[in-house]
Amino acid sequence: MSQAKYSDCLTCPMRDHSIFAGLSLDDLSTLNIQVRDITVPAGHTLYLEGDHARHAYTLRHGAVKLVKTLADGRSQIVRLLGHGDLLGFAGMVETQYPYTAISLTETQLCQLNLADLIAAALRLPHIYQAISQRWFTALRQAENRIVELGAKKAEERLATFLCQWCNTYPTNSDVPFPLTRQDMGEFLGLSTEHVSRMMAAFKRHHLITEHKNLLHIPDREKLIHHACTTGAC
Repeated sequence: MSQAKYSDCLTCPMRDHSIFAGLSLDDLSTLNIQVRDITVPAGHTLYLEGDHARHAYTLRHGAVKLVKTLADGRSQIVRLLGHGDLLGFAGMVETQYPYTAISLTETQLCQLNLADLIAAALRLPHIYQAISQRWFTALRQAENRIVELGAKKAEERLATFLCQWCNTYPTNSDVPFPLTRQDMGEFLGLSTEHVSRMMAAFKRHHLITEHKNLLHIPDREKLIHHACTTGAC
């Protein structure tokens, strides 16, 4: 991990995307939370499932996966996080992290001490409200994913995921895509081999291209239509 710097929430460009967005300048000046800017390389473990929860993070740049280890040793990706997302905030209500957090790319984050954050939230209810709203959004996303896993065939599941990944980028652009076939399988409930076969089929039909961790989808609607037709969904 690179050497950390300390951040000033008053001047931080991420403030409008953070849990402190609705605070007044006076409230911000009394936060008394030491926020560190940290940069970690791809593949860095920020914390392990079961570790004592000491820090929470706001993701400034990059991507992180949250992984749950099953009793038989297999792993499942429960969430994929990007710009502005929160992680580690479960430590505000639990003593241990429920998941392992691993960076998928070089990643920049704001690191907050959980004890300081809890103390500030007790003084400033807006912080708890902002965190609760983020949790509610994450819950809705998880519910939607459960529906997709149960209702959609594998091809449509994968095509939908690829299009959703690209949704924050302009149409017909090359999109950073650091996920391995195993990552996609663990997120979508599919085997690595099945994902590999479907990705190869999408390429054969010129529905996607990949080059040096970049994903290109020329026509997202066409990809979904093809997957729905071939997957008999």
